[in-house]
Amino acid sequence: MPETTPQDSLSVLKGLSAYGRISGRVVFQTDAQNQPLPIPAYDGQPVQAFNRGLSLYHARADAGTQTVRMPLTQLVLFSMENARFVLHPGLDGMIIDSQNQPVIEPSCFCQHDLYQHSHRLPDMPVHEEQDEVFLGFDAAWRNYYHWMLYGVSKTQLASSLLSPHVKMVVPEMPMAAATRHPTFTTQTFETSLRLSGVQDRIFRAPDGVHHAKKLHFFWHTPTMPELYLNCAEPYRHFDAMPVPHRPDLPTRFYVTREGGHDSRISPEEQTQIEPVLAQKGFEKVFLEKMDLETQIALFRQADCILAPHGAGLANMVFARPGTKLLELNRLLDGQPHLRNCFYVITLQRKQPYMVLNLQDQPLTSELLENALTRLENTPTPF
Repeated sequence: MPETTPQDSLSVLKGLSAYGRISGRVVFQTDAQNQPLPIPAYDGQPVQAFNRGLSLYHARADAGTQTVRMPLTQLVLFSMENARFVLHPGLDGMIIDSQNQPVIEPSCFCQHDLYQHSHRLPDMPVHEEQDEVFLGFDAAWRNYYHWMLYGVSKTQLASSLLSPHVKMVVPEMPMAAATRHPTFTTQTFETSLRLSGVQDRIFRAPDGVHHAKKLHFFWHTPTMPELYLNCAEPYRHFDAMPVPHRPDLPTRFYVTREGGHDSRISPEEQTQIEPVLAQKGFEKVFLEKMDLETQIALFRQADCILAPHGAGLANMVFARPGTKLLELNRLLDGQPHLRNCFYVITLQRKQPYMVLNLQDQPLTSELLENALTRLENTPTPF
């Protein structure tokens, strides 16, 4: 996930958003539901940091019943006349209304200070007007989680709801990759469009300002970006992506981040857990070495997954109900809360979820072995 958090952006620019003036229609709505809390990795595991993360989603944990009350979430399709949208480093996906007002919510990962004070964009090309478009990606689309679960998913969902003449806006690759340096390949980008069935409707937008006679986008209430995945409808489209079964792939695996710039697991901890992985039958996988179809097939047939927090766990949207996940999580980027975005996914997918909170302790072989044994022996809570 990106370093700039949406709640920071929204709090700074709350009074500047055009969001409240735009008409829209509710297309999907969840119930406010009681869902199971994570399976504790050990007795007495601290829950404060996890619960602080839940509060950002307007969710409430109940320790007595071991449930969390997830909020009623409404997904709305908004439409704007005579709007602009921007592709520019730091401002990708920014939407500006006809009164020169930014729509902050779907642009919440933008560097709004580039526009905020003068209401003037940096110098960039201005392109010819489009008739009618949909825009679903945000300024953090270079991150695999943001591209697949917001950009691709929203575009796929919109293509099923909007008239065939509406163009689906995506960044122009590989030109955008030269300045955004995405964490996934151009091949993954193109495959995601093909698997989602939208490749014949896309408009590859180059950098600059684009005008549209009519512009559509999704947003929801509550407004935290991750709550898009509290809606059930996106998962139907993920399930429809045509990827063949791969019996050669493991069903129990550990998603390692070794060799990356941010492994999240220290070399000393990795040494500790290697014997546990072998004992428990977990194969180590490097997702960055797999193409997209292989990643989807891997998660679709998984029984149990172990991984540190990271964008690769976006693939939990492809895993079956009942697939067990143990997420190794820590406080990141100075934030006082754990990031719970993958927990939200497991609730929708009815996947038993355990978080091992490592904020105050190192990961040891004993700690991991006991957590995995507890996860394996816990009945499915759904």
